[in-house]
Formats: sequence, C-alpha cells, structure tokens
Amino acid sequence: MRKAPVLTVVLVAALTFCVSCKKQQDVDKDKAAVRALVEADTTHFSSGTAGDSSENSLAAEDTTMGIWWRGPQTHDSVPVIEVEVVGDSARVLWHQHNHGEIYHWAKTSDTTAVKWTKPLQEAVQMNGVYFRDGRDTDADRGWKLKKISLAYGESETTNTVRIDSLRIHSSLRDVLIAGPLDTYYWVDSLVTFTPGEQLSITLYTNATGGYAWLHAFWGILFVRLPFENQGSGVFTGTWNAQIIPGFRFAIFDLMTKSTLMDPAAPYDYNGWLLPYKIQTAK
Repeated sequence: MRKAPVLTVVLVAALTFCVSCKKQQDVDKDKAAVRALVEADTTHFSSGTAGDSSENSLAAEDTTMGIWWRGPQTHDSVPVIEVEVVGDSARVLWHQHNHGEIYHWAKTSDTTAVKWTKPLQEAVQMNGVYFRDGRDTDADRGWKLKKISLAYGESETTNTVRIDSLRIHSSLRDVLIAGPLDTYYWVDSLVTFTPGEQLSITLYTNATGGYAWLHAFWGILFVRLPFENQGSGVFTGTWNAQIIPGFRFAIFDLMTKSTLMDPAAPYDYNGWLLPYKIQTAK
C-alpha cells in the first residue's frame, strides 16, 4: 500500500524535470526570435552621430568657433544584443561602437583658418522591452516590441563630460528625463509634440566649460542648433518641432571645449538620443 505514494512522487518529479527541460528549450528559441526582430529593426535600434557628415553642410556652420562636422562612421560588423527572457516578457540591451573622425576648420583670424582632424570612437547603448502577444507557433514566436529607452552614447578613449538630466518645456507639456537607459516609453505612445510646437530645452550637465547642440532632421535636411552656455553646466535653447507628423529622434550632444579648440586634446563626448513623435493635437 505504501508503494503508490512513492510512485506518485517519482512520476511528479519526472514530469517536473521534463517540463523544466521544455521551458529551457523554449527560452532559447524565444531569445533567438527576439534577437532576430531586433536585428531587423533599423528604425528603433540604430544609433550614430554622423548626421552632420558633410563639410559643405549648413549644419556645420558655427561663427563662434569656425566650422566643424563629424565624418561618415563605421560600426561593429554585428551589434551586441543581450536578451533576457522571463515568461512572456523580454528585455533587450543593444550595444554598438561607432568609429570615425571629427573635422574642424578652426578660425585663426578673421580671414584664415586651419583644418584639424581627430579620431573618434563612441560606445552606444539602448534598451527595449518585448512582450509576447501572439503564439509561440508564429514565425516570430509572438514577440512584439512594446517599450524603448533613450539611447546613450559616450566617447570611449576619454570621457569626462556627462549630461545629468534633460528638460523639455512648452505651453503644452513639461518633460524631465534623468536616466536615459532607465526611462522607457511605449512605442505607440512616445513623447509627442505638435507640428511647429515651440520647445524650451535645458540640459543639466557637469561641463562647466563646454559646448552643447541639438541634432535633428527637418524633412530631409539635417539641422544642428547650438545651446547657450548659462554657466555651472547648464545649457539652454529654443527649438520648433518639425511640421510633418511621424516618428522622429533628436540627439542632445555635449562636448568639452578642448575637443574643438585644442588640436592635441582627445575627443570627449556624451550624448542622449530621444525618440519622439510629431502628431497633430487631438
């Protein structure tokens, strides 16, 4: 009579072991499916600072320091994609390195300038969250991107400057971001601005002496706007959002003065990339 409970325990243990094995196999498949989705998604998981890559671009003009621009960049042959799966949710950590050069026509007088070239190497990271809202028999095993963070970039060889927080204020909204990789937005409800909305932007940084810019696209035209240094690491600027509705991103770019003004100084940079939408007010 006592053999039955023993047999039951053995069967339960065996079934538990088999189910555990099956779950582990599913996790591996889920990781591969999510990784494939990330690799194919160049809209959300792609980040660089080479938008101002033309020597003749109007975006390169800056009368206070001459003309500077970043050249075309190369990247890792394959970005590093870390996937953590827990049940029906998956967290993605996406890493990439950018390699290139920064150029500067530095003014030496009112009528003369000298061209400097410096190597740049950046490390970029952004995060995402996927939920399974389909079936594991689907081609993508039911996974869909639901949330994304800001992207965070910094120079690798030397990095002393840091953006601590970002504030975007208008008559319609007040957005404050303090941790770019810990701030997530639902992809269907990103930070939204109305066409042409006037925005007051403040960067709080540790760069008491430095330069800061906003990078964005206006249609097909790349735009770079300088911030005003208010002292104590605070930079301010005003910007009108794009007119045409759609998905957009903006880069907040911080560099040491020596990056542009000292030919012997290393490239020293920190940047945040904010995904957002332009949408007509409802």
